[in-house]
Amino acid sequence: MTSHWYRRPRSLVAVAVFLLAIGVYARTLAPTISFWDCGEFITCSHIVGVPHQPGTPLYVLMGRVFDVVIGSPSLTEPALRTAWAVNFMSALFSALAVAFVYLIALDLARRADPDSGWIAHAGGIVGALFLLFSQTYWGNATEAEVYGLAAFIISLLTWLALRWYDAREQQRSELLLLLMIYMLGLGVGFHLGSLLVYPGIFLLLVLARRRRLPLFDLLLMSGGLALFLYSTMSRQNDLLIVLLLGYLAVVGYRALSGNRFALWGTLLFLFGLSVHLMMLIRAGAVPEPAINQTIPDTFATLMSVVRREQYPPINPFERQADLGWQFGYYYDFFLQQFYFIQNGQTTLARVATFLGPIFLGLLGVFHGIRRARPLVWMLVVNYLINGEVLTLYLNFTNHEVRERDYFYFAAFLFFAIFIGMGVAALLRYAAGPEGKTSEQHEQQVRQRTNDGAESPSPTGVPVRPGWVPKIAAVLLMLLAALPLLQPNHVKWFEHDRRGNRIAYEYAKNILAGLDENAIVFTNGDNDTFPIWYLQEVEHFRRDVTVVNLSLVNLPWYNQQLKRREPPLAMGYSNDDLERLRPRLFEDPNTGERLLVYVRDYVVHDIVTTNARSETPRPVFFAVTIPRENMERYFAKLQMEGLAYRLTETDGPDGMPTTDPQRLLENVFGVYFLDALTDGDTEQRQARFAAMAGWADDSPQVKLSQGSSPSEPIDYLGLLAEVGLPRTDVYRNRNTVHLLGNYPAALSRAGFEFIVAAESVAFEDTATYDGMLDNALASFEMAMRFDPYNVQSIGIYPLVLVEKGRTEEALAYLDRIREHVAPDLWQRAAAETGISLVRVNRPRLAVNWLNAQIAREPDEKFYYEALFRIFQYLSRAAEAQDVMERWERQNGERDPAMAEIVAQLRAQALEREQQRIDE
Repeated sequence: MTSHWYRRPRSLVAVAVFLLAIGVYARTLAPTISFWDCGEFITCSHIVGVPHQPGTPLYVLMGRVFDVVIGSPSLTEPALRTAWAVNFMSALFSALAVAFVYLIALDLARRADPDSGWIAHAGGIVGALFLLFSQTYWGNATEAEVYGLAAFIISLLTWLALRWYDAREQQRSELLLLLMIYMLGLGVGFHLGSLLVYPGIFLLLVLARRRRLPLFDLLLMSGGLALFLYSTMSRQNDLLIVLLLGYLAVVGYRALSGNRFALWGTLLFLFGLSVHLMMLIRAGAVPEPAINQTIPDTFATLMSVVRREQYPPINPFERQADLGWQFGYYYDFFLQQFYFIQNGQTTLARVATFLGPIFLGLLGVFHGIRRARPLVWMLVVNYLINGEVLTLYLNFTNHEVRERDYFYFAAFLFFAIFIGMGVAALLRYAAGPEGKTSEQHEQQVRQRTNDGAESPSPTGVPVRPGWVPKIAAVLLMLLAALPLLQPNHVKWFEHDRRGNRIAYEYAKNILAGLDENAIVFTNGDNDTFPIWYLQEVEHFRRDVTVVNLSLVNLPWYNQQLKRREPPLAMGYSNDDLERLRPRLFEDPNTGERLLVYVRDYVVHDIVTTNARSETPRPVFFAVTIPRENMERYFAKLQMEGLAYRLTETDGPDGMPTTDPQRLLENVFGVYFLDALTDGDTEQRQARFAAMAGWADDSPQVKLSQGSSPSEPIDYLGLLAEVGLPRTDVYRNRNTVHLLGNYPAALSRAGFEFIVAAESVAFEDTATYDGMLDNALASFEMAMRFDPYNVQSIGIYPLVLVEKGRTEEALAYLDRIREHVAPDLWQRAAAETGISLVRVNRPRLAVNWLNAQIAREPDEKFYYEALFRIFQYLSRAAEAQDVMERWERQNGERDPAMAEIVAQLRAQALEREQQRIDE
């Protein structure tokens, strides 16, 4: 490396690529927590806690550094910039990895074609751009996840492997290898997958000719790394101990013989791993961190965390799904990564992706194997290890709880390098006949040196491409950068998280609607980690005790709950918790077998112990918990929004009840809705407080203390303060699923208000109208979260009709027609038509259905709905006309309609005869 390396074009371009990447990622960065692990990682970074296995201690320490430098380091005050700071860490390291991808693609392109000149730069830039804007990589770069940092380690190690290859005959090559081994150990502190870069590097080390390092030392050190990786996948401790002792014996013997490479490598790898000692220190601290998963305060427990013993070992030989499906699962993610035209799910987009970046990547592999061996084998092996081989090993089911594309981030990174090599190869083909490879140049230099002749240039004279390669290079760069250049590109919309606070508000609303000093049971990552963040980083609702049902199966977690502040009262002692095991019970009467988990014992103990206390705490269950995980209490639950309250009475038919009044109070007065609607939350809550007669305290304080509004609330009037649904923030499938809890709860409240209204319909018209108004507000609020939620479709238009808003009911049906299942829409339309008849508006229903028939004359449903109205009105002639119209349109008479028409005529004759007789 020259003293002016920073002036070289490759350095300047690498900096430019980095600046573009960090600019894009910072521009689209999540401002706060996201769903899944992000909340836990941000919280652990702030408090220097211990996250779930395998602990990722280096990530936590780096996150704390970013928190201190650009975040909110104070542990005693609410930290409002911590989340952004830790998210930015992902963006920074992801951008660095993109720059290294450019350098690697450039390097390999020049080795394949040393005379490529600027063409190699173009290839590297295109490959880096495709990675920069790839689906999974971009998503990981904008949130607090480990994969951006792991990508940096992987790309840096790959680049160092190229530097080693150039220096393989020199003494410093061994120093480079030792540095790489140290970084492998360090990288485990980011993500265990960082080790999966080594198989390709190992192959390069073996294939490299004129290597200074003896093969035996290389194999020995590689065996040690493989032994560590095996220890994280196997539970056969006896075998591991034997292998470890054998390895150490050989390393010691080799060191005594004067070959200390394996010894130094082992020590450096362990030195890199020593970052895990941070967990040992923090787990045993007093007071312990609020997040202290597995509590690794002993060396044995620490090793169990590093080895991920909490998770059962994967058996790749027992397939959990069809192998073809599993590979299809991977390749579907693979195709999604590099699409560049709008809507990557269309056939056109997939074809364009295959003919564009996928073809270029395959071309890069082909050209590299021809002209850049053995270096390209390192990339090919690492791609296969992190793609196809990982698919075999991970053995995914066909019902994963989330999309697992993030496991394949390294495979996508290596393929982006292939894309860059393919672009350089294509442009070089267009520039003219191939010249010598760098390997051929190197052989020629050696031959001339041995012969005593003047050596040729190691790279040859750069080719002078015509206008075709230049135009092609510009077009390929523009295609790769389309998500940045094209206004409203789908990829940009999907990855722009600037205003995305959905996970933050979702967790905040779970807490905000709870009573003071409540106990709330949660289910998993999406409802627990964001709440941990709110309580420990922003100090919101720290009076609430959160009990995660996935973790209560583990003794250390339950013991930790008893030590927390406020402590959770339990009847079980610590020894009792250690002895709890799942048990299979058989009902002596029915013979039915039931597996009772540790979770069931612990939850029952918490509930009963709390009930027996002098001042029982309110108990809630988050709506995200599946029914089977709270079956014992299901009938006693009362829906109040995003949480069920545990009551003492069973609901009808063994189902939960709903408190519609409290639910609306939570949604309109307490919940934060800026992430989902364009209304002003502060104004809405202030207006709710004024309506409720609370001049001094906020609705959240009053309701959490058990108060009720002293004045009736005009919920329909408050709708104007809420605003309309936001459409500027992308919602993935998981987010849509979780947000469905809002309209589901509100629709249940609306139904309860209708039932209550019907019970007083003939006694108290004012109360009846008020209940219908509340029902209407419930359904309309539900549609602010999801305009097409299925729970409102069948009832909302009926309430509109009952309130005299008949035109709005029909307009609603027209609006949702293309967005809901046809059978649901048809049922709602038919019932709305009958409802119009009941409120003496039959002509409106008839005209609307006739308009639908004119628009879709071949759709039988409209004829049936119109026929049903005339049947309801006992108008035989009009019913027969509808039947005949359908017969003329379809060519066949409907026998059911004909039978009903005959019955209507018979009934008409009977009524006429009765009138004559009278």
